[in-house]
Amino acid sequence: MTSQPSEPATAPAAALRLPRLIADERLILRSFVELLQQEEQLLTKGNIDELAPLIEEKGRLASLLGQLAEQRNKILATTGYSPDRAGIQTWLAQSSSPAQALQETKSHWEDILSLAAQARSLNETNGQLIGNRLQHNQQTLNALLTASNKATLYGPDGQTHASGNGRSFGAV
Repeated sequence: MTSQPSEPATAPAAALRLPRLIADERLILRSFVELLQQEEQLLTKGNIDELAPLIEEKGRLASLLGQLAEQRNKILATTGYSPDRAGIQTWLAQSSSPAQALQETKSHWEDILSLAAQARSLNETNGQLIGNRLQHNQQTLNALLTASNKATLYGPDGQTHASGNGRSFGAV
């Protein structure tokens, strides 16, 4: 699997690397989606403590995906295609690769597009779950703070006093 940006290459050599790069990108993106699905399950179940290792791995995979996309775009530009989705579609339509290899690369590219849409949707869902958890935590904290302000305490005279009426620490 290629993971580091490559040195400038000739157009034919670069074009030969593109199918392998697309296959690698598909595998990494599939792992990324699986990680997002695990994250969603943990968030849904409230297992927040188990998220830390997933977040680290998610960052690593996202970085790797960015590197692969950058390499893909450089190869497209080197071979005279636009470095974007339209460029890859044009390259696939005009490629002189053997039919079976070309069909496999097209299939991998379609998988990438589908997996990317799935990742976007999962990431949005996970963001909403995190937002809901934050809102719930804030409401709980506000309720606790309100309750603590109304708590009844005993003063130095043995009488009950609302906590807001007591004297401040260090006050004489």
